[in-house]
Amino acid sequence: MPTHQRTSTIDADFETVWAFYDGIDELERLTPDWTGLRVARAIGPEGQPGPDGYLPGTEVHLELQPFGLGPTSEWVVEITEREVWDGRAWFVDEQVGDRGPYEEWRHAHRFADLGDATVVHDRITYRVPGAGDRPLATPLLAGMLWHRHRKTRALLE
Repeated sequence: MPTHQRTSTIDADFETVWAFYDGIDELERLTPDWTGLRVARAIGPEGQPGPDGYLPGTEVHLELQPFGLGPTSEWVVEITEREVWDGRAWFVDEQVGDRGPYEEWRHAHRFADLGDATVVHDRITYRVPGAGDRPLATPLLAGMLWHRHRKTRALLE
């Protein structure tokens, strides 16, 4: 499957960066406006609305309307993995079945404590419907991750 990755060092302590990324409400702030992304709702692993953070089993229901054109489409991702320990943390979101724009989607978010700074690493593997293993979405994802890391610096440094 095609893969896109981006790594940045953020001049902010691990606790600050992790608390920011572990907040579902921050997703909209980290996503470029042109995507038209909105968090419609999040459902926790026990079925509770508005869970506090990305716990395994949490479903995040997104609405997309790129460039504000056309109808809004649904995208549902589920948190499938999460670990936090000794200055390291990570979580993975995966698209739920065919409830989104991709045939397959897996986004791993990793964080590592460097003392006064934090490494943020995103790795996305995906498959676009009808494209097989051709990396058609890589330029789009590169722009999105560049924006996400730049926005993280602007908000947290």
